Amino acid sequence: MGYGQAATSIMSMRTAQNHAAFFLPYLKPGMKMLDCGCGPGTITVGFGEAVAPGEVVGTEIEEAHVAIAQENALKQNASNVRFESADLYSLPFEDASFDAVFISAVLANLKEPIRGVREAFRVLKPGGVIGVKDFDHGGDLIYPADPAIEKYGELYVRMRLDNGHDPNSGRKIGALLIEAGFSELKFSAVYETFTGPRAAAFAQFSVGLLTESWGNEFTSRSWATKEDIQEMINAWTKFANAPGAIFGAAWCEAVARKT
Repeated sequence: MGYGQAATSIMSMRTAQNHAAFFLPYLKPGMKMLDCGCGPGTITVGFGEAVAPGEVVGTEIEEAHVAIAQENALKQNASNVRFESADLYSLPFEDASFDAVFISAVLANLKEPIRGVREAFRVLKPGGVIGVKDFDHGGDLIYPADPAIEKYGELYVRMRLDNGHDPNSGRKIGALLIEAGFSELKFSAVYETFTGPRAAAFAQFSVGLLTESWGNEFTSRSWATKEDIQEMINAWTKFANAPGAIFGAAWCEAVARKT
């Protein structure tokens, strides 16, 4: 999605309570935890509350989001949370440094996701726990449908594939964890649901992506014309006001241990 205003705004809607509830029961006070690809840090701050007086380190490859995350933590008085720039392929931490690791909406953006999972395995202590969440666009649903929105979705998936990413990554995270050496796997699928005001917010987010970056990405690849982009914007605007509109984003969630 990039790191523009639209992408940052939807990431900021995610909290530990609404996005990582499946992992919270595994966190205990006093743990040292790593949140890889923490974005604006809104989830990380919630982890800080769960492990206090322990420490949470949030890492993000994008420097601009490190600054935003630090600001969000300061606003929440999250003194046991800190952030730094890091690459999941090569984390700047010693072996067996953390009691818990969390990775959300990251593996699908990697050309070699197994490298990222193995790096998480390396920095996790024996007996430590990992939580992974990733989207799976093969399970997404939307109503009412519109040809322009369907084209938007098709081009988004095409762009992911063109970048070497996996739009259906979620269903594979359990297998990735096992391949990396984890065990005691618990694996499930869920929907993040956008209806009512949230459906309107999602439509606004989609329009923002088109105007900030995706429109240029689609037209520069000759996949769409400027007229096509405007039709997509019009369709999302119409979706925002449609009675009973719903967008369901499919995610997969997994918890495993390093034994």
